[in-house]
Amino acid sequence: MADSPHRTRSRARQACLHCNRRRIKCNVLSQRPCDNCISQNVPCELGVSKRGKYPRKKPPAPITPRSEFDTPLADATQSARGEGPLPQRIPMAPRTPWITPESASSAQPTVFLGESSPLTCVIDEGRRSSPDKGSALKTRLHYAIPERLDLTSARDDAMRAHKAQMESQLSSAGAFSYPPLDTRETLLKAYFDWFHPCFPILDRAAVEQSYSQGTISPLLLQSMLFIGVSLCTDDEFARTNFAIRYHAKFLFYSRAKALYDADWETNKTVKLQSIFMLSFWRGGPSEERDTWSWLGVAISLAQKRGMHMMSKFSFHSPREAKLWKRIWWALYIRDQQSAAALGLPPRIRDEDCAVAILQPDDVWDDEVAGEKHIFGTQCATEVPYPVEMAKLARILHNIVSSQYLPVHPTRETSSRAALCQQICDWEAQIPEELKLDRGTTPKATFLAGLLHMTYNNLYILLYRSSFLYPPHEGLEQPGQAALDAATRSTRIIEDMLSHNLVQHGPTHLITHAFSTLCIHTIHCRRASGTTRKLAEHRARLCLLGLQELQKSWDLENWVLDLFFRCLDDCTARNLRLPDHTHPGTDARHSVSNETPETYTPRYSDDITTNHPTDAPLDLSPQAASVAQADLSAPSEWFGGLFNFTDDYTDVLGTAPSQEPSNLQNLEFLYRFL
Repeated sequence: MADSPHRTRSRARQACLHCNRRRIKCNVLSQRPCDNCISQNVPCELGVSKRGKYPRKKPPAPITPRSEFDTPLADATQSARGEGPLPQRIPMAPRTPWITPESASSAQPTVFLGESSPLTCVIDEGRRSSPDKGSALKTRLHYAIPERLDLTSARDDAMRAHKAQMESQLSSAGAFSYPPLDTRETLLKAYFDWFHPCFPILDRAAVEQSYSQGTISPLLLQSMLFIGVSLCTDDEFARTNFAIRYHAKFLFYSRAKALYDADWETNKTVKLQSIFMLSFWRGGPSEERDTWSWLGVAISLAQKRGMHMMSKFSFHSPREAKLWKRIWWALYIRDQQSAAALGLPPRIRDEDCAVAILQPDDVWDDEVAGEKHIFGTQCATEVPYPVEMAKLARILHNIVSSQYLPVHPTRETSSRAALCQQICDWEAQIPEELKLDRGTTPKATFLAGLLHMTYNNLYILLYRSSFLYPPHEGLEQPGQAALDAATRSTRIIEDMLSHNLVQHGPTHLITHAFSTLCIHTIHCRRASGTTRKLAEHRARLCLLGLQELQKSWDLENWVLDLFFRCLDDCTARNLRLPDHTHPGTDARHSVSNETPETYTPRYSDDITTNHPTDAPLDLSPQAASVAQADLSAPSEWFGGLFNFTDDYTDVLGTAPSQEPSNLQNLEFLYRFL
């Protein structure tokens, strides 16, 4: 036994559950059942070791650039009956923030707590008593979420399982399917040509980088394609091989909506940008998910992140701060315009916000290094446009709050004079590149026209009551200011129509055109002779502009139908647009399979659309082409509002009376578009 001191004690590498609980030596590796379980007459069961299997935090996987973005997209193709393009699939992007490099490297889950939160005072007291502890709280109202409450450490397995299940369902439904590369680039180019200059809510360089690397968010990409297919030209849309524009818009909108409903996107900024784009979906009067609904979701998410208090924040980089300001002011502009058009209270109140006014430096883009023919470059006119629109939105808020609140039924002349002075002051300082007749390019003409349409609409809102109810016979001041503004807007519509620019306008152009139409219609009923003919001509120009906007957005046709119902027979007949086609009555309710160039809109008595918003939605192109056959697209029945025959009682119902148009109803109509 001389070697016994040198013998090492062997230790069992594994014990059965019975021996492990009793903390005794087990020989289960040599025999099973072990000796202890045999002597105790108990089952000998082996447990699963948890060594190395507890959750660990891992750094995000690095994004490896791909040499060709379209290579993985061509792996799987599907046929699209009735649509033309062959949608393809893109692999899932890494779930890391991509908006700015600074945010990606230092992103940390935080929660926003406003000034009135009781927790704010406790945290402030803790800062004063413990400087070291308070220094970890980087911003005044943003506080880091404790690690044990972070989703990356709690419920992590359940969330991963849920995401995997949702990914399978969304993939089978077609939410990750995209059109071919050339179609995709055409639609993205239309987005950056016409939408981005009006609402620069994206970082152009960051989007180009993520797109080229194949890491762009599926929710964001589907939303951008929805906007792009809405604003592209007729020739560009014809090259996409989609049969009907409305069907293509509904397809991309449905895919983006499914991704949002599944809570697929975790980046709050990307989600906010996508929801803002989805707010341009114009549903019917009975549809819950309409412009006002989506806009409310976007504003709520922005306020939950504290965007309305960003003046008190410290950002990781100036680039991130500029992006937040552009997003917030885009929400503000849309909120004020939509609220005024619908006659609803705005969700954003100036007294609740601490955000500096937008400046030209906030709008400047970083230079795009990649595909400039897709993502474009920023021209000089695009920089001041959002800045001036933000200023007009503030004036619009002041007009509505002082002239149209229910608690102030009477309009004060003094406040009206002050508001008029605000509009005059804005006009005096407008940049040279945004003045009318100064545009040297179609883009400059387009942006200047949109800006001055908004400016003229402020005069119409401010003096509309005086125009509707003039104090004496005949039109006198101040009501004449509303008519003059409507006349100027009509000239802008005519100029934009001559350059084929109207269809690229945002949705608030619909409101301004309809507001101008109402003013000219009322003036037409009051005037006589040449003045009446001029008013009829201007009203028809407004209708022609609305008909052109129909190509891009789904107009509120029930409002226009109601508009014509309020008119007398003579006025409705005089305002009709000429109709050179006579579609057969047997196809009134059918969906046309003609191309966009030869397709003739048809009016349907049933103007409701049955969108399957609540039922499970199959977003694959094959199912979409079948499901869309039941949709009464506005482009298939809207033309009836413009193309009256001599017997138009089927459009207006029973023949309206010969009394002059009800002015109170026309004022009521404005609030619906």
